[in-house]
Amino acid sequence: MQLIGITGYIGSGKTTIGNILQSMGYVVYDMDKWCRKMYFDTMFLKIIKHHFPFCFQNNVFNKKILRQYVFKNKEELKKLESLTHPYLIKKLKKQIYQNRFKNSLFFVETALLYQMKLDKYCTFVIQTTAPVDVMEKRVMKRDNIQKQDYLNILDKQSSFKKFDKKADFIIDTYKTLGIIKTELINILQRIEVC
Repeated sequence: MQLIGITGYIGSGKTTIGNILQSMGYVVYDMDKWCRKMYFDTMFLKIIKHHFPFCFQNNVFNKKILRQYVFKNKEELKKLESLTHPYLIKKLKKQIYQNRFKNSLFFVETALLYQMKLDKYCTFVIQTTAPVDVMEKRVMKRDNIQKQDYLNILDKQSSFKKFDKKADFIIDTYKTLGIIKTELINILQRIEVC
């Protein structure tokens, strides 16, 4: 089985690519989806409560408070990542193991592919891209967040620009779905030949 990474900035179209791949029968591990699920995991929330107790109001976790706090405190962001990354990697490994006989290709979709050093396990990396104003509109609409929240997330991701040139393939998602799917099929054909 080959592990193929799908990465790109927030709102760049990673999920669009993942959805197309799933519609074609491929298994896609959506790390953002697992990240959202993680904050409903009782055991994980106990860990978060231990390290970030102020993010709980009347014993209910408030992710917005945590997000705003860690984006203002670099060391606290590192602490949070030291808790979340191992959890997500453990889930990824479990998904790979459970799906090891399904297809020759397994996809992992995450903005933090390089930061989590998952690229070293990937045979190929596909990077998604779109104009910044398009990404901004997508994220603000999808996540119902303010522009400043979006800029904070983008700023954090932009600090890793040095990784932009490491991808094997780049797909501009500011196109019609038909064109995107055609480009993706061409990439898959190239990957499967290797």
